[in-house]
Amino acid sequence: MLSGGLGDCLLASAFVRYFDQCGRYDCIICALPAQAAQLYDCNPRVSRLVTCSGDDLWLWGLPEDGGDVFAPFTKVSLAESPDPNQAIRLQLDRLLDLNLGTEPAWRQIASFYDLDMKDGSLELVTSAPDEEWAEDVLRPWRGKKRVLINSRTPLVEKEYPLEQWQVIVDALRTEAGAVVLELGENGSVLKGTSLISPLPGLRQTAALVRRCDCVVSVDSFPAHLAAAVGTPAAVLFGPTNPVVWGHPTTRCIRTSQCPICGNTPRLRQCKRSLCMEEIPPQTVVETVVDILASVS
Repeated sequence: MLSGGLGDCLLASAFVRYFDQCGRYDCIICALPAQAAQLYDCNPRVSRLVTCSGDDLWLWGLPEDGGDVFAPFTKVSLAESPDPNQAIRLQLDRLLDLNLGTEPAWRQIASFYDLDMKDGSLELVTSAPDEEWAEDVLRPWRGKKRVLINSRTPLVEKEYPLEQWQVIVDALRTEAGAVVLELGENGSVLKGTSLISPLPGLRQTAALVRRCDCVVSVDSFPAHLAAAVGTPAAVLFGPTNPVVWGHPTTRCIRTSQCPICGNTPRLRQCKRSLCMEEIPPQTVVETVVDILASVS
């Protein structure tokens, strides 16, 4: 049962691969939020895909006879009720406080479940039409350094100031001679980027990211997507832990002396994302320039 946002669902692909390769199972059924379906709908390791909305997803996390249920982030159980006529209620418990750990998320989860996992790399399988679409979209910038940036996040504590993003965009265009790409629907608030619109599907985005030379993002889904397709990334970290959420192909950038505070009371007390604001734009630019030099 794959819960959470798009990034969490993609992180679980390492466990799908493990269960496929361990030889103990005849089939793998993946239940996940409907918006994440394209992360697995072409994956040959998955026998059946169940897309859910709302609380329907949590029912797939309940123990069952004749099969094992694996939920990497949340334990699901029936809540005890004193009234036998009351409707069934589910109790959801977070397995681990991953963000405060000292190992990558996949390794913490594997250890919790006593899984003999050696490989936590991510997977996302695309289709031939996805690859053709990406090739066609990027054709105008063939032969140029292509950097995809993601300045958007649904979590205010991970936001990086737009004026600092603009400094990065300007420097990448002038100092690195790169084409700076963005994905979006209604235009960009940044100047000098090339907007790819309308917003492509998840598999199309993966195919596009595969063809980029670098991804620059806050700690969010695009950063994990870059790792899944093998594209180097410069990722800006603030309240979240780069040791936990980073990847071997990720250059993690965290300059704040503030302690990691994601999922803690300290985060709720913080009125500004100071740990994000403190990241110097030039540090990001230098990191990307170094990445581009290494892939030339």
